[in-house]
Amino acid sequence: MIQIIFNESLYKGNEQIYKFGSFNQIYQKNLKQIQLYMQKIKPVKLKEQSDNQTNIITNYRWVVLFAYWILAFSNVFGFASYGPIWNSTAVYYNITPDNVQWFANMYYMTYFAFSPFANKPLQLRFDLTIYVSAILSAIGAWIVWIGGQSFSIALTGFFILGVSEAIYMQVPVYLAELYFSEYQRAIAICFGCYATLAGVAFSFTYASFEFLNISDQHQINQKIDSMNLMVAILNTVAMGLCLILIRKKDQLLQESETLLNLLKKSLFNEENILDLLAFSVYVGIGWCYITIVSLQLTTYGFDQGKVSITGIVYQSSGVFVGLWVSLKLDSTVRKGIRPDYDYYIKIITMVGFLFLLFETFLISRFDFTLLLIFNFFIGVGFNTIYPLAMAAYCEKLFPLHSLWATTLLLILGNFIGFVLNYIIILPVLLPYSLWICLLMVTPFQLYFLFVYKTKYRRFELI
Repeated sequence: MIQIIFNESLYKGNEQIYKFGSFNQIYQKNLKQIQLYMQKIKPVKLKEQSDNQTNIITNYRWVVLFAYWILAFSNVFGFASYGPIWNSTAVYYNITPDNVQWFANMYYMTYFAFSPFANKPLQLRFDLTIYVSAILSAIGAWIVWIGGQSFSIALTGFFILGVSEAIYMQVPVYLAELYFSEYQRAIAICFGCYATLAGVAFSFTYASFEFLNISDQHQINQKIDSMNLMVAILNTVAMGLCLILIRKKDQLLQESETLLNLLKKSLFNEENILDLLAFSVYVGIGWCYITIVSLQLTTYGFDQGKVSITGIVYQSSGVFVGLWVSLKLDSTVRKGIRPDYDYYIKIITMVGFLFLLFETFLISRFDFTLLLIFNFFIGVGFNTIYPLAMAAYCEKLFPLHSLWATTLLLILGNFIGFVLNYIIILPVLLPYSLWICLLMVTPFQLYFLFVYKTKYRRFELI
């Protein structure tokens, strides 16, 4: 009972301020606050109201997260499903295989062009902004289907899908702060971040088996039409769920400093810049790694089925291990202990780096089993880091709003992914694509191991 009162009494604006430590220390330090609070209310009534209100809030917060998850899952389903059928997609749109990459590039380019303009609307009206994103996602998916085999119309559709993603992609940390207590934020951030990865993994799985052993292009074209229609319907369902389930919520805008000053402090600090580069390199490579390794594997004689299964293993391993890590972090917070982001960041990135290192040297000698094992652990390193990077970076840049902290990280991550996606299709660089990734990651892996340290400014008691 006292714990509930204590948690409710330490709010400043829209942010819950708390300090980890033993309950007795917290109780003694804040005894006067607790006593004053208890004088204003009747304990019995408070408990009755608190129980009812807590049940409603607990259920609703997961409903909002589910609606957001479906939106992010559906949005990426279309372009990701083309991965296992790269050459067939090129024939369908009557383009070269290299140009298929521009569907993914639409997402990269629209993010760093449009995402900064979405943050203020998200802070003012989270619900309406997500509505706009969901509507754009549905419109873009229907344009792709209606356009049929027209490459220019498909690009237009994916451009609109990319704008939709630019509105919602930086949301997971803010959504967790807005709806969840500190005891559930790690798992909420994880679910929000992994909606995209789950969409990519599921679309890879679907396309791999749907088009398995089909060589007749006419039949492939029909199946691509059907798949695009399914994606349009799925995005429409996601739009409906967002419109129905996400409701207006009070959002307090209290900034201790102007946004410009906070951004200057964040961007003109050597440590913050290195943190941003390190996280963004891992996130950017993690997004485009499966494209890179898929192109590499075809040169070593692996067929479409094996390449697709490799992609599924890579995407899925990061999701499952990431969920486990997030549950561990939430469990730590529930015990009154500050979450140790640094430990997991060092271990996870080291695992991904070492397996990428050995794969780069030995990939030409891999059999299928060894390929799956290595890509499982590479997925753990380069996908599990995604929600951890978001959460840890927001803690270091506090009081900069989490939307802006994650936007900075994702803009640079998208830029890195775009550059890699563009250069790996060049014939002269394709054989060295894994080496390029390894060279980019090496200095930042050393930085994570020996220099990086999260600063928990958000957890200081004010």
